[in-house]
Amino acid sequence: MAKNVLVTGGSGRLGNYVCSHLKKEGCNVSSFDAAPPPPESDNVKEGIPFVQGDLLDLGDCLRAIAFAQPDVIVHLAAITGPTELLSPYGEKAALAKSPFRYTQRRPEDDCMKINTMGTFYVLDAARRMNIKDVIISSSYYATGIGGRWSGTTYTPQYLPVDEEHPCDPESTYALSKYLDEEIGKAFARAYGMKIIALRYMGVFYENNEGSRKLYKFGVNVEPADDKNKGLMVDNTYQYVDARDIANITELCIQKIRDSALKPFEAFFVSTDTTYLEDTEEVITKRWPFIKDLGKNMKGTEGIFSIAKAEKLLGYKPAYSWRNN
Repeated sequence: MAKNVLVTGGSGRLGNYVCSHLKKEGCNVSSFDAAPPPPESDNVKEGIPFVQGDLLDLGDCLRAIAFAQPDVIVHLAAITGPTELLSPYGEKAALAKSPFRYTQRRPEDDCMKINTMGTFYVLDAARRMNIKDVIISSSYYATGIGGRWSGTTYTPQYLPVDEEHPCDPESTYALSKYLDEEIGKAFARAYGMKIIALRYMGVFYENNEGSRKLYKFGVNVEPADDKNKGLMVDNTYQYVDARDIANITELCIQKIRDSALKPFEAFFVSTDTTYLEDTEEVITKRWPFIKDLGKNMKGTEGIFSIAKAEKLLGYKPAYSWRNN
């Protein structure tokens, strides 16, 4: 797979996985980011070429593309959570489980501005430079399950949820990922581009202490009670290992020109569920309001389905906790 690949956000944690993996698979990889990679990172150790620039500067995006001469762009750069402030008081404060929701860490418009306009500038620079193939990072939050600021629960129309299911985003992060996909659809229509959006579940990094503390595997799911009220918000007890993201990115590069793929395609990307019980049992216990929908679930399959990625990309998760 001797392709030139430009990875935006290559200095980030996920970028290091993707850049390193693609290089090992024979790609000529270049990285584009606002900050250089850390000295101890794999990108530095492996000598991956780096371009420093602003995602919101069309000139910088064009410069990075001119430098990398890519056949395909992998667009990972993004703000990875909502940046708008919520009041910590009142009935909806229960949704603000983390101080992240009501402690200002950066300008409130950063998530919307950087994610949506960053995607626009990358795609606009790509079409100006006649780069036709782009893979963008999206999220299962685009469906509306993440950041339910209204205080209402996410209610799927059917299970498992696939890529055709309607989206109902609320938070800036969820909305920005939904809009990223809409921007991708528009560029695919207008300029004959092939664009894939990968909707990651929560990303697990096996070599990161914080990630290991956050993700608990082999668990019995907490039943609905007065504390969690049985709401479906943020969590479906699914995750994706960063190494599986690197694998599916490679598959996308291989398959993006496949005639079976439409000009724009979205794929859910998951490694596994974290629970011990069968999914039908989990739904009945944790989200009883959709227990009738859960009767179609098989074994421990995820509420968000990866069947499309398995069928069209040949994706097979390789790093499940169940195999360790």
